[in-house]
Amino acid sequence: MADRVVSIPIPGSALNIDAGRVAKNDSLLPLREFLIGPENRLVLVAIDAVLEGAVPQFQPIVLHGPAGCGKSHLAHGLVSIWRSRFRDRSAVYVTGADFARELADALETRTIDDFHARFRGAGFLAIDDLHLLAGKPAAQRELIPAIDAVADGGGRVVVTSLWAPERLTGIAPDLQSRLVGGLAVPLALPTAETRRAIVRRLAATRQLDLGDDVTELLADHLDAPVPLLAGAILQLEAEARLAGRAIGVEAVQQLLAARSALAVPSLREIAMAAAQHFAVRLSDLRSPSRRRAVVTARDVAMYLARALTNKSLREIGSYFAGRDHTTVSHGCHKTQKLLESDPAIRTAVEQLRDRLRPTPR
Repeated sequence: MADRVVSIPIPGSALNIDAGRVAKNDSLLPLREFLIGPENRLVLVAIDAVLEGAVPQFQPIVLHGPAGCGKSHLAHGLVSIWRSRFRDRSAVYVTGADFARELADALETRTIDDFHARFRGAGFLAIDDLHLLAGKPAAQRELIPAIDAVADGGGRVVVTSLWAPERLTGIAPDLQSRLVGGLAVPLALPTAETRRAIVRRLAATRQLDLGDDVTELLADHLDAPVPLLAGAILQLEAEARLAGRAIGVEAVQQLLAARSALAVPSLREIAMAAAQHFAVRLSDLRSPSRRRAVVTARDVAMYLARALTNKSLREIGSYFAGRDHTTVSHGCHKTQKLLESDPAIRTAVEQLRDRLRPTPR
């Protein structure tokens, strides 16, 4: 492993937290560690703050970054490490969407006291994908006393989100102020150095002996999050077994070329990614809604559709609720101007472009 990449071991139970709820985060090549490269060194501060025995300086810890950077994997790992170290204190992991669903169930079945005991009495509370609580005021109101109760009891609170606390939309001011008052830790997608370490670890889980040339070619030219790296390794393994040969440089080159050719996203993929990034619904992007967050997300989606596909302005407008080509052109032009003056829009476009076009470079 590269000297500057740090490994945080994760007990095996991290992959089985609240079985059935986190299947979307499980990988066919699960890593029982979290690999921290130079791009994510602030994560070490967060880990120390969560796991040290003394009263923590920062509450809550907010892990934020683009899809695929490892937020959920790290949150799972911290919960599992907590459980192994502090067996007398409970740990609860839940997604923002499941928190809202459990609240609705508790109100319907009149078991709200049990709901409060579960979340407010936890020693460790992890809320994954908190941005999914946008537009759910009842769940947000319940989360605030849960965070306060865990913190006041000397516990730990970890939150993950696509965005930094100050950039969250659809979140109540009281909840947002608590998140802003904690430690916000940005997570970036792995750089080539970290990807090389990840590829070696992923290959080891399959007992694959990849040479340095294969590892470097794959990691250096497949600029992608861990799930896509894992998928590439599985594909290479399957093709090598079928052909009865070892994984070589030529096989990697063919895979990279094939993925580059297939990298043009659909309008729906672009719209879904933009909706998720800006915490709005896909149906809103395709509606007449003029809500500010929706308009921004829609304009960015149309800009990316124009930049990443060969669709005409008329085709793009047709997908987004039948808008005419002049409306699409105006939205694209407005986004282009914002790229020059608004860091948040520039970051959003860059992250979405990387997510939608994980091509070799």
